Amino acid sequence: MEHLEKATKLTVFVDGDERSVHRPLYELVIDILREHKFAGVTLTRGAMSYSGRKLIHSALNEVTMNDLPIIIEAVDVSEKTRTAAEQIATFLGERGLVQIQPTTIVLHENREGSES
Repeated sequence: MEHLEKATKLTVFVDGDERSVHRPLYELVIDILREHKFAGVTLTRGAMSYSGRKLIHSALNEVTMNDLPIIIEAVDVSEKTRTAAEQIATFLGERGLVQIQPTTIVLHENREGSES
């Protein structure tokens, strides 16, 4: 049996080469999400991007391959997500983008006495 539940998705975008206190920013963002006890977080490295300067960053270009975007995604209840998003946005300042959006998650529930 499936059960639908409303949630909020938090997405954070940072450059792969951005650092703070000798650590990549994405690691510090994940630390914040762990402090807020998110059940799980996914980090994805982009293959190609451009931003305000319109310079294309690509894994095919050795000069820009370290500057590829890192996308961090987490889903949880709205209040926890908003609190974490505010903390991350304050920490990142202009070095990243924080996005929150409503979503629906599908949970699979086992029937009593059945195994799957």
